[in-house]
Amino acid sequence: MRNSSRTLETSGNESKSSFFSGLLGRLRDPGDGSEKVHLLKRLERGLRKRRGGLFKKLFRKKSFRILRGGSSGGAFRKYAHILHETSQSKPDLKSGYLGRTGFPLDSGKLGVRTIAFYLPQFHPIPENDLWWGKGFTEWTNVTRAFPQFIGHYQPRLPGDLGFYDLRVPEIMREQAEMAKDYGIHGFCFHHYWFGGQRLLEMPVRSLLLNPDIDIDFCLCWANENWSRRWDGSESDILMAQNHSPEDDIAFIDDLIPSFKDKRYIRVDGKPLLIVYRATLLPDIAATAARWRARVREHGIDDLYLVAAKSFDVGNPRTFGFDAGVEFPPHQATGVKSVNDRYQIINPDFNGKIFEYADLASKYANLDPAEFTCHKTVTPSWDNCARKLGNAHTFVNSSPENYARWLDEALEVTMRRPRDERLLFINAWNEWGEGAYLEPDRRFGYSYLNATASVLSRTYEDPEGDAFIARHNEGFLKSGDTAVILHLYYADLLPELLSGYLPGVMEADYFISVRYDAPLSLLEEIAATFPNSHLIRTGHRGRDMHPFLVALERLAHYGYATACKLHTKKSPQFKDGHLWRNCLMDSLVGGKDSLEKARTAFAADPATGVLIPRGSVLDLSERDSHVDNVVWLDRMLAKMGCSRHSGKYAFKFPTGSMFWFRVDALRGLMDLGIGAGDFAPETGQLDGTLAHTLERLILLAAAERGFHFREIDMSDPGQKSFLSAPRLP
Repeated sequence: MRNSSRTLETSGNESKSSFFSGLLGRLRDPGDGSEKVHLLKRLERGLRKRRGGLFKKLFRKKSFRILRGGSSGGAFRKYAHILHETSQSKPDLKSGYLGRTGFPLDSGKLGVRTIAFYLPQFHPIPENDLWWGKGFTEWTNVTRAFPQFIGHYQPRLPGDLGFYDLRVPEIMREQAEMAKDYGIHGFCFHHYWFGGQRLLEMPVRSLLLNPDIDIDFCLCWANENWSRRWDGSESDILMAQNHSPEDDIAFIDDLIPSFKDKRYIRVDGKPLLIVYRATLLPDIAATAARWRARVREHGIDDLYLVAAKSFDVGNPRTFGFDAGVEFPPHQATGVKSVNDRYQIINPDFNGKIFEYADLASKYANLDPAEFTCHKTVTPSWDNCARKLGNAHTFVNSSPENYARWLDEALEVTMRRPRDERLLFINAWNEWGEGAYLEPDRRFGYSYLNATASVLSRTYEDPEGDAFIARHNEGFLKSGDTAVILHLYYADLLPELLSGYLPGVMEADYFISVRYDAPLSLLEEIAATFPNSHLIRTGHRGRDMHPFLVALERLAHYGYATACKLHTKKSPQFKDGHLWRNCLMDSLVGGKDSLEKARTAFAADPATGVLIPRGSVLDLSERDSHVDNVVWLDRMLAKMGCSRHSGKYAFKFPTGSMFWFRVDALRGLMDLGIGAGDFAPETGQLDGTLAHTLERLILLAAAERGFHFREIDMSDPGQKSFLSAPRLP
């Protein structure tokens, strides 16, 4: 390779065809398969930098048959096949990587307690050293996983928390802070007790010894045998359970210190205890009675006993328990495998592949009437790390699909009595089963962000609500022009006040904030904008749902014109802040922006929308509409504009910031769109109702006889939008 006269970094004058032909010749040539795998890896890196131009050419059907048909070994053919599949697929813009948000969601103000199951097997113990090898932890399993079929997401590697060791108390402290910031109320630790011997107890012991770790918790007794098959089976048992009346008492006595911790989760004052496989207890009802009697002797009134709906567990009330809790994917009968849809690349694969959406649908429809069964949602599930070729994998999980399932589970949970509003997630950190909320290297905080997005709609802040009501009572319309400001990223308010809003401060303001906006922020807004109207909206529909709410109120007050602004960060893009700055510059960057806008509308009564210069895009371009076709066609039909379906021959302003005449956009109010029509926020880059609505702004104006103009109100010397990235 080092002596090659050709490299991937070809000169600009070199013919692409000659480069391609030379490369193909080397790949066809019989030889060492490992060398060719290395070449393909270099090819992948190089051609991705070229945006895939030669990538697709190389893997045309004829060329690909030549590559796969060579005698260079199975490893080369498999890698070539994976590259081919990758080259044919469009990057998924809907589920991008998200970093950590700077706006914590106060879990103490939510109308539901969300509890994530927690696996403690992230530190070595002597027993695991003996059974699995020195230094074994769950990370040992995680890092050995590899893809079993084309498109299989393995290995799953941790993000910000890294390959942590739970012997370090600071790890759990950081986990607790992270969980609470995204609305998680507490952890449910899997508890391992075998006839007086505890395993993996260090994390809970550390939690009890560190009362400053601010997270509520409860325990789930994983009361099955430990075997080499990782499934509690009777074959090759490593550690067996020995149930007896005496063990019942010893077990519950051992938990008393946990029950008495002020952070322990209670239901109607009763400590919550979950049993993973209740039917393995010889006499379940007798055991439950012993436990209840014993805790009373320790000064605890009673227990709230919950049976996990695993394996053959039915109605838990029949054996003296208070409730059940779902434990997906257990009891997901009727979910069919889809192995035939995937190309297996592991010749020894004997596992099962299922659709995540089928699992979610199955559980969404479960809500037994005869007993309380707490809902559980899993972000994803794939135990390949533990079982490799014998794994069960639920494919096509995504933050969007997870959020939909969580949203449905939340609907059921909110119908329960207040103290029984428990919503479980399987799990916080089951990395070996691909079931975790912790950030990973592919999605980052996307699943945690989706969790907060869904849970935020249960946010309860009577004090803040009362403040908004009092503030809005004093609002008086002072002119015909208003500014609509969606203040999602409140940390940008100082930047707006210093750089952009001075030119439009004389206008009336309609300011929307998140449900979980703290009282301190509401007070700051009221002090900064005395004559403003505050709107609290959910974490859905990006800036478009708050805009529709504000638009209704503008119409009610009789405003003629307005400017739509929002705190756009676009964190998925490296230079997202430049995009925001350029949009703001063009709209409100000048000292007399408000007067310029009024003059522009007065000069031409047919001007309905003023958009930043250079921000207009043609929707007929495939990349601008391909991910929105379903929503576009649906909305076009509601607008009476189905003639545009399939063609989309109209323009739209990227970034969804603009000046507008209220009459020009009245048609948007007729669509009857509410908060529930928008998908939960999961960091989607495209393809949602919100993305579709911003593409319809100029069409809505045109349908009412108005046209648009491009403007640049920035003062001389300021950066033009034309120098900003043209993003979709």
